[in-house]
Formats: sequence, C-alpha cells, structure tokens
Amino acid sequence: MSGRAFTSGALLVVLAAVAGCRTAPPANDGIQPAKPPAATANSGPAPTAQPNAHDQVEALLASAQDAAARGDTTEFQDCEAAVFQLLDRTPELAVRPNDCPAYRDDVVAELASLADQIDDGADTAVDDSPPEPEPVAEAHVSEVQERARQAQYDLPVVVNPEVTSLIDFYTGRYREKLIAAIERASIYLPYIRAELKKANMPQDLAWLPLVESAFNPHARSRAKAQGLWQFMAGTARLYDLRADSLVDERNDPFLATKAAIRHLGDLHNMFGSWELALAAYNCGAGNIQRALRRSNGDTDFWTLRSYLRRETRNYVPALWAVVVVTKNPAAYGLPPIEEHPPCLDRVPVRGALDLDVLAQRAGLDARDLADLNPALNQRLTPASGTYQLAVPCGLQSNIAEVIAAIPPSERVRRFLHVIKRGDTPGAIARKYGSSVDVILAANGIRNPRALRIGQTLIVPRGPVAAAERHTVALAPSRKASAHAPTKRYVVRRGDTLYRIAQRFGTSTGELQKRNNLADETIRPGDVILLSR
Repeated sequence: MSGRAFTSGALLVVLAAVAGCRTAPPANDGIQPAKPPAATANSGPAPTAQPNAHDQVEALLASAQDAAARGDTTEFQDCEAAVFQLLDRTPELAVRPNDCPAYRDDVVAELASLADQIDDGADTAVDDSPPEPEPVAEAHVSEVQERARQAQYDLPVVVNPEVTSLIDFYTGRYREKLIAAIERASIYLPYIRAELKKANMPQDLAWLPLVESAFNPHARSRAKAQGLWQFMAGTARLYDLRADSLVDERNDPFLATKAAIRHLGDLHNMFGSWELALAAYNCGAGNIQRALRRSNGDTDFWTLRSYLRRETRNYVPALWAVVVVTKNPAAYGLPPIEEHPPCLDRVPVRGALDLDVLAQRAGLDARDLADLNPALNQRLTPASGTYQLAVPCGLQSNIAEVIAAIPPSERVRRFLHVIKRGDTPGAIARKYGSSVDVILAANGIRNPRALRIGQTLIVPRGPVAAAERHTVALAPSRKASAHAPTKRYVVRRGDTLYRIAQRFGTSTGELQKRNNLADETIRPGDVILLSR
C-alpha cells in the first residue's frame, strides 16, 4: 500500500483495542500487544462516525509497523508523514493532562524505533535482482553466441540481446561480486550436482543459487525469503523445512537444496517447460498461470515475458547469462572454477544444547560450529526431539562423548522466552535471574517499547556471558556501533577484509590476528575488532 492510498476511507479504520493511552505502562517496562483483537461476528456494523485524531494516528501507526516488518521503506515513510501531519494539526494530542500527557512523544519514539528497524534491515537484506537488459549491438550478440557454442547445455539456453546484456552486467559492474559468488559456490556445487543427478534433473540448474542469493546461505530478501535458494517460509514448510524463530532450515544449504530440487521438479511437471518452471520459482505458479491466461495460452517464455514483472522477466535470462559465463570463465577473464566440498559429520543431539557450551567443552571455535549449523538461529538445539548437529569431519565420536558428559544443568547458558500479555522486561529478567540491560543487549533491542506479544527473546543466564556472546554473535546497529567506546566495525554486504583494512589504515593480517580469523572470510553481521 503506497502513500497515495491514504484516503479518508483508510483513516476510518478504528483500532478500538489500542484506543487507550500508549504510555500507560512504565517507561522502561511496557510491552505493547502485537495486534488488537479482531471484532466478533456479533459486534454489529462499524460505526459511521468519523474517528477522532487519536484513532487515526493509531491506524496509521499500525500501517507503519506492518510496512517496517516488510522492509517497505516507501510505505513506512508515507505512513510517517501522515502521522506527523495529524500531530501537527491536532494540538490536543500533545497536551492531554488527564489522559495521555506524553502521547505525542510516545508516538514519535515509536516511529523512530521503526525507522531504526528498517535501517538495520537494509544492511542484511539482499537486493541483487538482475537489472533491465540494455540495448547491445548485433555484432556483439553474434560474438557472444559464437563463444557460447563452444559449450554444451542441458537447459534450453539461448543467447539473444537480453542474455548478452546480462552477460555484460555479470562480467562488468557485477564482476567482483560474481567472483566472490563463484568462490562461495565451490563449497556447494558438488552436493547440488549430486542431488540433481539423483533427481534426474539438468546439471546446469546448479547455478540457480547464484541468481537467487550469490551462493550466500545467510542471504535474506526484503520479501523475507531466506537462504541459498531464497525460500519463503510458507513454501519451505510445504517441502518439509522447519522455519521458525529457533530453527530455520532454509538457512541450511544442504537441507534447502533437497527442498529446492523437489520444488523445481514439481514446477516443471506443472508447466512442462524449464523456462516457465524457473519463472514460477521466482514469482509463484499462480502468477505464471495468470500470465498464460493474458497471453491466450502462449507458452513461449519470450512471448510471455511481457506479461511478467521486471524481476521475473529478467530472471531466466539472468540464469542463461550465468550458465554461459561459468561454462567458459577464462573467455571472460574470470578465475577457474574450483570445487571444495566440505567434510561434515552429524551427531544426534537430544534436547536443548547451547553451541557455545559445546564449543568450549570440545575445544572448537564457536563461530565455526555455528557456521556449520546455520539453521540454528539462536545457536540452540530444540528442547524437544533429536537434532542432527553438523560437526567437523572426523570428530563425530569425540563430540558425541563430550555432549554425553555435559551435566543437564550446564547444557544451556540462556533461555528462550515467548512474550505473553502482562510480561515486562523486568519480570522476565527476574524470572530467569538475568537483567533488563542484558536481555535488551542480547536481542539487539534499544527501545523496550518495541517488544511485542508473541516475540521470542533470548534470555542469557548472566550478564557477563551474555555480553561476551553478543560481541561475537550479535551485531549491533550501525548507529550503536558508531558510538561504541571500543573500536569495532560491523561487516556489511559487499565488505571484504581487505577493504575494511584499507578503510581503517591497517592490514588484513593485523585484523586476522586481532579477531582470531583463520582466513579472510567474513560475512554480513560479523563484528570486527579494529583495536584493543
């Protein structure tokens, strides 16, 4: 919903459940409900009277919260502007001595918190969708076609002006990112190809994650798609992937690969065309079916393309461009493509286990262990059932013995708490023997009023251990890190250790030494210690 949709009709939405004073809870202990309760079937028709300014502000705040959750900056800014207009022309909202003496300040604080939420999301969300192809000379297309004929393909790859333009994009201004993506691909390509072979599907599909996520298993889109294959949560669950606040198997490259291959196979069976199946993987089968109806059933992708949104109509040409380039990297001045499959074992873990505890007991690097298990969002195995924990190759028996020797009371250093109505940060801290400051820091929260019913909090057992883990595992916001007393840098998308070293006048070797890095591998969200 854009700002142009904010008509008087939209403002007639009255959120009766939150019509009370927003500042009623204590300044540092208030937790607002996630949503107002829905009206019942017997509640009767909505009143026709014009809502007061307070209700209008609440309706707009609800829309702003929804926009922030989706990462929709434009809609949030429209909502924010509409709220400020109402506040400016309604003086009584600022001074209500017998009701809400600080209502205006509370509204402004909430908008600021939501703005920070969107800003923080901008550093982790990915938006590397292929651009609109540009015009290219016929002679250049012919040259690329001739080069492409030297390779064999098991997908219906074509080289036309659109594909040629995207080849120029990937080998031109995207070149550095392409090289980094190919390096990351070396870990996953052998496994993906093996699974494709089992499913009797084209091997060239192994390059699809480059278009989806640049082979980044931690990638997250604005639309909340995640992982190497960029699954939405609903689709992931259809293919037996768990996706919740504790375990999100979309982030596990190996489990997600199995699910993606099943999904692609189903789409190919549905449409009988790899081009349409790939387009449906990007935008959903329903959108492809609607495009087919609009094109009077014409199933040729290049005809159907004009009925698709920009990202989808360029999605298949982007994959063709990537496949052509990776078939002959030397022709495009790229390094040879090497494959280095990881060597992993699995250890069954019953009940909750903190990876930090296991790493300390087993003499492992906590970050490396977490990287092997990217589906564990909180570095905790589930409290119920058995989880197959990935461990370094050859250590399966030793780690199983270490786990068995950990006393039950020492397996977990922190708890997960789902906020319920009536909870306050202070009460939660007292329940688990923690503190409000530690809980907020462990969850990267600056404004306690941003807490919502249903939200899952990490609750460390003690402030010292929590603060130590927060430095390594949880990245503070850009604004917070800018004012931190110690010199640290939060890695952003596109950063390399070399660039960070240049920016801060040091060397990659010094940064590796200060941060105990075995190599120059870093990822968005990592915290780099610049000085001691």
